[in-house]
Amino acid sequence: MRLLPILIVTTVMAGAALRAPGAAQTAPATQPGEASKAEKLFAEGRDALFRREYDLAIRLLRQACAEDPNKTSYRLHLARALRYSGRTAEAQPLLEAILKAAPDHVEAGQFLAEIHAERQDWKAVLAVLEPLLKYRHEYQTYHLLGEAAYQMNDPDKARKYFEEAVRLNPRSPADHYQLGNIYLAGNRFALAAEAYENALRLGMKSAILHYKLGTAYFNLRNYFGTISTVTVKSGREGTISGEWYLIEPVPGRKDMFRAAPSNTAIYQIAKAVAEGIEDRADLKFLRANIYLNAGRYQQAYQMYGQMRDLIPKEDRALFFHYYAQAAFGVGKLEEYLSLLNEAIKLNKAAYQPMLVEAYLKVAEQYNQAGDLAKYIEYLNRAVRESPQTASLHLKLGNACEEANRYADAVMHWQMVLDLEPDHPRRLELLTAIAKNRARMAPPATRPS
Repeated sequence: MRLLPILIVTTVMAGAALRAPGAAQTAPATQPGEASKAEKLFAEGRDALFRREYDLAIRLLRQACAEDPNKTSYRLHLARALRYSGRTAEAQPLLEAILKAAPDHVEAGQFLAEIHAERQDWKAVLAVLEPLLKYRHEYQTYHLLGEAAYQMNDPDKARKYFEEAVRLNPRSPADHYQLGNIYLAGNRFALAAEAYENALRLGMKSAILHYKLGTAYFNLRNYFGTISTVTVKSGREGTISGEWYLIEPVPGRKDMFRAAPSNTAIYQIAKAVAEGIEDRADLKFLRANIYLNAGRYQQAYQMYGQMRDLIPKEDRALFFHYYAQAAFGVGKLEEYLSLLNEAIKLNKAAYQPMLVEAYLKVAEQYNQAGDLAKYIEYLNRAVRESPQTASLHLKLGNACEEANRYADAVMHWQMVLDLEPDHPRRLELLTAIAKNRARMAPPATRPS
């Protein structure tokens, strides 16, 4: 009898006798139009399966497989009945046998991959499904592959698979969410925000989703967005009201608040707390950072002060760095330097280089306030911290001249030229040095 290659299907039509590609076709046991014994057993077993009478379905489908061992669809339905009845260990060999006989059997591969996924055997999921990509371009395959690659910490492969899954089925919020996680971990914040927004739009409800979306917005510097004035009866500052985050009341106007819209970092973080995430230290820290980066220093400074003892050890250096910025924003200059030094003690490599800039910032504040003595004091601190920076000596020399400290001015200007002999202001500095040396000379020796 000659071999007839035919297509594989997962269900049996009445009167059809289909088998795996390349399998030999046996002679029909019945006359045309009359169902075989195997087909009758299969039909009864399949009906029992969908009635959830699993024990009966298993018995009937086993008999059908015994009557016609080459029938792929019989074994696939038997595997389903076994799995649904909790006998997954018995279902797995049937599926593996189907794939061995028919390597292009996508349904059996997906079913087997689901079993591996339930056991969190992600390597096996990839091994089963990746060879099937050349046979069928289907959402379920890409979804399972994406999840397996993600769990195996292969973000590039996971992103590729989830992007294709979303393209094939854009209505799946779970895939958008996982894609957002991959983008967020890769610092692709705009793509992460878009993926999380899609998950929300498709109905996913999750406090952690709001938290991650808020994190993406924060890294996009979308802190408060376009602030509006809204009316909220009995509203309270720092809370959610519908699609608004109430930042602060409008002075002198009852029930009026300045508010941030929902597509902002501050709204999403507050929403995460409102949806059930514990208002723990990391959330408080992020919320304070939002206020700080939005230039709302007074609120940020207060928030940092309230959480000082809550920050875990691994985050304390960063915490003191940000707390210092808030202190500077509210004009607490000495506290700014004190807090920055706390950060330096905890992580010298990261924050010691910031100290010179900090001294310059404080010096400039005193300069703007007209306190020349303090200006010179903090410029001196900057110079002691970075003695080979010509620009610092230049600033300090100019300040000393303004304070009539001519010898100090000459010394620092000379150091500028020692450090940079070809300084662009060389002639100007030589003139200033000569001028101030003349001022330092005793009156009887000064040139007329």
